[in-house]
Amino acid sequence: MKKLAAFDLDGTLSQSDRFLLPAYRKALTLTGRDPLPDSLLMTLIGGTAADNARVISPDGSMETYEEFNFHVVQAIRETIPGLARAYPGVEESLRELRRLGYKIYLCSNARREYTDLVLGQIGLLPLFDGTPEGRDGWDKPQLLAHILETERPGAAVMVGDRHFDRTAARENGVPFVGCLYGLFPAEVTGADAEVKSAGELPEAIERLTAL
Repeated sequence: MKKLAAFDLDGTLSQSDRFLLPAYRKALTLTGRDPLPDSLLMTLIGGTAADNARVISPDGSMETYEEFNFHVVQAIRETIPGLARAYPGVEESLRELRRLGYKIYLCSNARREYTDLVLGQIGLLPLFDGTPEGRDGWDKPQLLAHILETERPGAAVMVGDRHFDRTAARENGVPFVGCLYGLFPAEVTGADAEVKSAGELPEAIERLTAL
């Protein structure tokens, strides 16, 4: 039976706050906007473009957000080389899942230019069977649906640390593994399995796909 594990990126595989928060601060300065507290900037990580635009601009202007995001992308290229880190145990868990026969896919709201850059920096890109990018207007449930339609696995699971990941799993009828070690542990309430470290992922995923 073909098995598939789909992973969120930021806060699940990558400790992305390490390089994103400095990039966000620099982009705010370059666009002439007032500083925002880190607690608010954290909500940008893994968020949708529409949600993030409302954080950056009171009127939710996509034009303003695109300008901000342009500078974020440029700043990331400066901050990521020295600051990018995978969570402890992630690489070992992905290798174990591959050994167990799983197809490994990324399911992220971010653009592929960003996701492949991050995965490459933390040494995980070769472990993925696919890192697809959603079409304009797609949300995470639609991207996961596309992955499942493409691969047609007999069993699948979604892994993440945000409510977007939980929603994607629920709308596609697959189990959800919530990462308590990630950036937003409060958002994974109701997960089919919760893991306190990335090293627990293979056992949790195997248990859910065996049901």
